Amino acid sequence: MARLYDTVKNFLDATLRNYTPRWIILGFDLFIAASSYLILAFFRNSIGSAPTSFLYLKLFVAVFLYFTASVSFKTYHGVVRFTSLSDLKRLGYATLFVLTGFELVSIVNNFVVFSDSDITDYSAYPIFNYWVPPVYIGITFTLQVLFRLLIRAVFEYFKLGAYRSSITRSVKKTRVFILGSDYDSLLLSSSILSDTNSGIEPVAYITLNNNDTGKTLGGLPILNGSNGLRKYADSFETETLLIYRSQIKTTPKIFFDNCIADSIEILVVNAFDRYNDPNKESVVPRIDKIKIEDLLWRDVIYLDKTPYKDAFYKKVVMVTGGAGSIGSELIRQLCVLNCEKIIIVDTAESPMFELCFELKQSFPAANIFSFIGDVVNRKTMESLFKEHRPQIVFHAAAYKHVPLMELQPSTAIHNNIGGTKNLADISVQYKVEKFIMVSTDKAVNPTNVMGATKRASEIYIQTLNNKLRSEGIEAATQFVTTRFGNVLGSNGSVVPLFKKQIESGGPVTVTHKDITRYFMTIPEACSLVLEAACQGRGGEIFIFDMGEAVKIYDLAEKMISLAGKKPHRDIDIIETGLRPGEKLYEELLANTENTVPTENKKIMIAKVREYDFEDIAPQISALINSSQYFELSTTSVKLLKKLIPEYISHNSQYESLD
Repeated sequence: MARLYDTVKNFLDATLRNYTPRWIILGFDLFIAASSYLILAFFRNSIGSAPTSFLYLKLFVAVFLYFTASVSFKTYHGVVRFTSLSDLKRLGYATLFVLTGFELVSIVNNFVVFSDSDITDYSAYPIFNYWVPPVYIGITFTLQVLFRLLIRAVFEYFKLGAYRSSITRSVKKTRVFILGSDYDSLLLSSSILSDTNSGIEPVAYITLNNNDTGKTLGGLPILNGSNGLRKYADSFETETLLIYRSQIKTTPKIFFDNCIADSIEILVVNAFDRYNDPNKESVVPRIDKIKIEDLLWRDVIYLDKTPYKDAFYKKVVMVTGGAGSIGSELIRQLCVLNCEKIIIVDTAESPMFELCFELKQSFPAANIFSFIGDVVNRKTMESLFKEHRPQIVFHAAAYKHVPLMELQPSTAIHNNIGGTKNLADISVQYKVEKFIMVSTDKAVNPTNVMGATKRASEIYIQTLNNKLRSEGIEAATQFVTTRFGNVLGSNGSVVPLFKKQIESGGPVTVTHKDITRYFMTIPEACSLVLEAACQGRGGEIFIFDMGEAVKIYDLAEKMISLAGKKPHRDIDIIETGLRPGEKLYEELLANTENTVPTENKKIMIAKVREYDFEDIAPQISALINSSQYFELSTTSVKLLKKLIPEYISHNSQYESLD
């Protein structure tokens, strides 16, 4: 018995790397078809029924019909050891085909034989009995199904049972729980098992439904995960949970919080990939670690992109700050909108080089012109506009790091306000159709220099827009502002910073335990900017529903747990104190502002205090002039506070100026 076991084991080990050739499966099916007919003929003879006449002719007809059906319905294409319901369906269709064909052959043959009145001895002619085909195909179908199930059972016993082959042992498997106890969960488990190179081994299903608890699915137990998974982790030797991406939003937040608290690693199935052989229907899941962005539980703003095609079709579009996080993603989305030309402006040489290389690979048909230049340089920008005549300008270039700009207000004013004024004035001069400025929630009730410069820029382009409308200038530039919170993954944002700190072993630094921020993804933010370009008619400040604010301290704890570490034990979290100009809570609207809705309930237009261009223009010019001298930083901040009365400094050397 032991020798038989070893023989079967060794055979399976030798075949684990490859699937059985299709011609062998087809041969087995035809062998079963022939054997079934011979068994039926033997049975008829053994019970004293009329002997089967013309046995070999009828056997040929049967095998030929099964061959035709197998080729037509590809019954031999499936991987036998992973037989699924779809494989059995194809086998059923082929069986019905054979039954229909056999009955038609019988009817036609018998009609020809019995219609000949000269025949007196019918034993010399092949006569088909009409009851034989149903019995025959029933026997054959049963044997073919049993053949497939037997192969699968034998394989699973040796492959998935107590014994693990030497091949399996050479690849260390990650044992995982699978979230769910439905057909999709079974499909996921089967797909993993169908991939002999997979490094994952399902051990149980996790459900939040008490009715399923205690049952089994595909041979694996179903466990209740309502109170966390730590109690199962040791007995099943796993601390990993596998989920579909679609389950993130439909599963209660408390469940994932419990997983994080229990240090359970969460893996996400993002898609399914086919095998290299396109004829094979088996697929394997593409699995990645869950990202903290997935666990912020805010509803992503989905926009109708249909208008984009018309708005940017054959347009020359310029993006300043194009090599940055927002600018580069904006360009990626523009590349699929059939723009006439996309002009990228930035001062960062290396990021620009990397972006252009990426765009050339990903969008070879896009007409890209990259320009290393400073938006503050008036002559350079004028020559660029004169040469390329952009019709739409996205202004994303800005200095954005709050602590740095608090130390260098002159630089912030010179770049953020001076650059915006430069581009806005030149856009009017060269009759740009639309100018879209990327602003920030830090412009609302600003507490730092950076936020104040962005608010001043908003005020300038809005008053300039109103001035052009009041003068009735034909085809005047439409100025639009988009205002949103922090962007996940952007350069210098908190998430990449925490990742680096965790990878280096900590500690993770948080400025204050109670600090909160709004977040959105980079692609989402850029989609909103494009939406603003389409909806805007000039003068609007678009703001977006950012969902609930996220506590940064909690974010740090979750990121440490998702990295497989214990917060405060493996990696410390240290409070460093609020940085200059930083406030605990960001706002999307100032206290004196309100909003009006748009067609998209997630997008609103801020109704802000109105200013007169004739009053604002001299103040903006004075600000920019003062920013040319570093020693006049305090004077520049005074002028900024005069322009924006709601600008009250926090944790800053400029608090004395309030």
